[in-house]
Amino acid sequence: MPDPFRSKAWRMSAFDFVLPSRTIPGSMVPMNIINAKTDHLFIDRFQALPGQAWTILGTNRSGIEDFFDLVAKKPFEGTADVLELPDRLGVVSFAHQQQLFEAELKNDQTDFLDRLDPGTPARVFLKKITSHADLILAFGMTDCLDKGFRQLSTGQARKLMILAQITRGVSCLVIQAPFDGLDTASCTELDQALFHLFSTKLQVLLFVYNETDIPAWTTHLGIVSKGSLIHRGPASRVLSHYRNNQETADFQAAARDLKKTHLTHKSRPANRELIRLHHGQAGYQGRMVFKDLTLVVNKGDHTLVTGPNGSGKSTLLQMITGDHPACYTNDLTVMGIRRGTGESIWDIKQKMGIVSSDLHRNFRVPGSVLSCILSGLFDSIGLYRQVDAAQKKLALEWLERLGMEKSGTVAFRELSYADQRLVLIARALIKSPQLLVLDEPTQGLDTPNRSAVLDFLEEVAMENLATILYVSHREDEFRRFFRQHISMPEPKPETAM
Repeated sequence: MPDPFRSKAWRMSAFDFVLPSRTIPGSMVPMNIINAKTDHLFIDRFQALPGQAWTILGTNRSGIEDFFDLVAKKPFEGTADVLELPDRLGVVSFAHQQQLFEAELKNDQTDFLDRLDPGTPARVFLKKITSHADLILAFGMTDCLDKGFRQLSTGQARKLMILAQITRGVSCLVIQAPFDGLDTASCTELDQALFHLFSTKLQVLLFVYNETDIPAWTTHLGIVSKGSLIHRGPASRVLSHYRNNQETADFQAAARDLKKTHLTHKSRPANRELIRLHHGQAGYQGRMVFKDLTLVVNKGDHTLVTGPNGSGKSTLLQMITGDHPACYTNDLTVMGIRRGTGESIWDIKQKMGIVSSDLHRNFRVPGSVLSCILSGLFDSIGLYRQVDAAQKKLALEWLERLGMEKSGTVAFRELSYADQRLVLIARALIKSPQLLVLDEPTQGLDTPNRSAVLDFLEEVAMENLATILYVSHREDEFRRFFRQHISMPEPKPETAM
């Protein structure tokens, strides 16, 4: 098994730094948990001392998310003999990111302007910017302070959320999946920035889903498996013990067993040419994101689009799905319809199935897993119509395909993050779309669940259920079913439109 301290291209070598001598501020107190119990997790004891950098490793279904909620001071249904947490605790999580995105969407003025609203300037999220100038520089964010939130790349937004916590004076920082969704360069930058924080005597606690995301500077490691904290202690000792025991096999086999079942698939007449973009370009507020891009996707041309954060991958998809105004100013034809000719976007979207992190974040409505899948028939977030027996039967077939036959009545938001993502893919496919558009579909998933999603998509491709257009920052997600690979170039910071 590869060593996480050396296996990833962005990871610093364990010999590239020397841990500083550390004088611990008197205001910093240990994090201490004894006999904490929830429905999905039991922690007999856990103590993180000031001066230690902890990483907690677990799969999506291991109980790690309950552990994170416990440490992040979120309300939990359970008991604990001792639950001592730092008073000045900073938290960066998927939920925190969701709150920021929802707030930005509520304040989006694009519909009332003759341009895209870039969102709240980054500097508004930070306190005492002048006194934290060196820290902002160390994070590589000095030139981003006047950018709107929606102009930031995934990596920049992640670093901004961390800085927002630090500049308000926290003594302990807890981060969920810090490197997820970031390209190699952004991982390197964030890794170095987090090490910088650790070297300034800030207590750091990271929760990661993949072994390769354990930073080289981690001093202590905890392993969560099957609802328990099975190992904890100095990183090198715990990692060695973990690798030499059976838990490793259990950890690697944690993904859902997706079933190969026959689906009732309605074939429908399909355009041979699904997408044609000729010398396309797009940007925000006069700054070019990409230009001179030509793309043709025919039926069956499963296409992988990769590139660094900020290269315009998601912008390209938004043009194709009609969610970016550049779709009207480019030579773009989708499903045989030239954009900007008075067409209805809903007529085009009816032939698409779409899964993205934005959709996942926005799917906050109450409802069961079954109703979530059925909502895909109507392109609605939530189910507001009556369905007939045939439609319900089709949704149940998709549940069976996912190995989730018994989860139809479970609330969608109660599923694990990985299972929610699989259900959203089934939601996109239930209407037999000509084009399945996937924007970073494995974001937030551990290694086995990432493989499960890609295996599932390979079955979709083999059965000709849809033509797949797949965006990822990860070069290792290329599978044999992809017919073409589009690599977006590194963005140029100040390219004018």
